[in-house]
Amino acid sequence: MDNLTTTVSAGLRRLRRKYLTTKAQLSGKAFWCNALAGNSEVNISINSDLTVSCNCHDVDGSGHIGDLNRQSLAECLSGPVAERFRRRLAEGRLPIDGCSRCCDLRMADKDEAARRAETRRLPGFVMVENTSACNLRCASCPRTAIRNLRGKLSMSLDDVGRVADELAACGVRQIGYLNLGEPFLSKRIRRELEIIRRKSLGITINTSTNALAIDSDEKRDAALLIDAMQVSIDGVSQQTVTRYQRGSDFQRAYDNMRALVAYRDAQGLARPTIIWKYLLFWWNDRKRYLERAIEMAKEANVDGLLFEKTVSPFWGVPVRSYLGFHKRIGEDAGGGDRFLRLRPALSTG
Repeated sequence: MDNLTTTVSAGLRRLRRKYLTTKAQLSGKAFWCNALAGNSEVNISINSDLTVSCNCHDVDGSGHIGDLNRQSLAECLSGPVAERFRRRLAEGRLPIDGCSRCCDLRMADKDEAARRAETRRLPGFVMVENTSACNLRCASCPRTAIRNLRGKLSMSLDDVGRVADELAACGVRQIGYLNLGEPFLSKRIRRELEIIRRKSLGITINTSTNALAIDSDEKRDAALLIDAMQVSIDGVSQQTVTRYQRGSDFQRAYDNMRALVAYRDAQGLARPTIIWKYLLFWWNDRKRYLERAIEMAKEANVDGLLFEKTVSPFWGVPVRSYLGFHKRIGEDAGGGDRFLRLRPALSTG
């Protein structure tokens, strides 16, 4: 099923790429990339081996635009690969299959696309993948391909220092400390975050985690250096969670999330904001499951609960959610996802 999911997903990206290219040609339009323009809040990734990708789901390396082992971040973003991508987009062509599903792809009149290709700035947001290792085997994640793609599994502290220097040099204001791995698997994550905090004063750090490795005061202290955190637990029982998050331990993940909230609150801190992110699939989006998740989120005292619909794997699409069965839960988080704000902002520490 894993190979089938990967094959189908790749096929759908190729088909959508052809569709969008044909649509642009027939309408006399072209494209530009919000990420390569320096405006994205989800893409541009510095990977664990210090390669740089133009998108956060570059599982085959086709989005590599540079390498910090040989170039600065600014040089990667203005280098020949990035320039070729911009030029092809302005010609009405998608340079890689990944563009077809990227939220930063924009279609525009040819004149605007050409202007956008020549107008860019250094990014305010960058993803930093401290490790590409993961302790889960999620159903739609091509884990083997990711492992084979990266020349280095995890960043060294020297690597993190180099990355922090590049972030500071480019004036990056916000980072997502994650990408295709579980960030808290690093035994040095606290020191990594301290380096980034020291070299990039005032930077905002966000992350996403499955919480399984946040099981010590050392890891919890590392979490306190983060501004906002989403904890991915996709269900309310072992059975519902491991249907997608294979290798997970529901009770352990939930207990670790709850312990982190208590650890933060005991110190009177507001950081990090802790959101339980619950991916919706057809097997876990029944009303009774969502009501139980809300109860458990309140018991864990998290700041909020995000119900997010998924399109992957294709056989897990939550039809009830797409039909709007849950639109009365919380508030609209965009795209039909629902968010429940469970706690007012705490005083800063």
